[in-house]
Amino acid sequence: MNIEVTSQKSAIAVAMKETAIGMEKMVELMNTGYPKLMGYIAEQGRQIAGAPYCCYTNCSEDFSRFDMELGIPVNEVVPAVGEFFMSQTYEGKAIATTHKGTYKEIETAYTALMDYAKENSLELTGVYYDHYISNPADTPESELLTQVVFPIK
Repeated sequence: MNIEVTSQKSAIAVAMKETAIGMEKMVELMNTGYPKLMGYIAEQGRQIAGAPYCCYTNCSEDFSRFDMELGIPVNEVVPAVGEFFMSQTYEGKAIATTHKGTYKEIETAYTALMDYAKENSLELTGVYYDHYISNPADTPESELLTQVVFPIK
């Protein structure tokens, strides 16, 4: 797995958030959240400007509970309404890798990044991003690409 230290650029995004959820709720939130976000972006007449992402924060030590932000980068700011708000992706140094394959196997990328950080004495911020490069609606599971990004201090 190719891991690199990168310099991330920030993007504005329409987002929604859930707090203190577990893995069982994560899939449900993604399956309902991204279509809602895309509908709201279209309703506002804005253009998608990047890959949808999921940002994990406030993770418990065993990753059983976390806060989760779903977002889609856009070309212009939209009004915050109901569950939708404007957010900004991380800007700064990070370690990153691209995972190819099913989402069920993405843990291998997380483990590799954590091992890399430890081996190279890098301090993680405790925020983790998955950027969904491929669309699961038209990409075979074995070909899905997800960029996994761990911001570092």
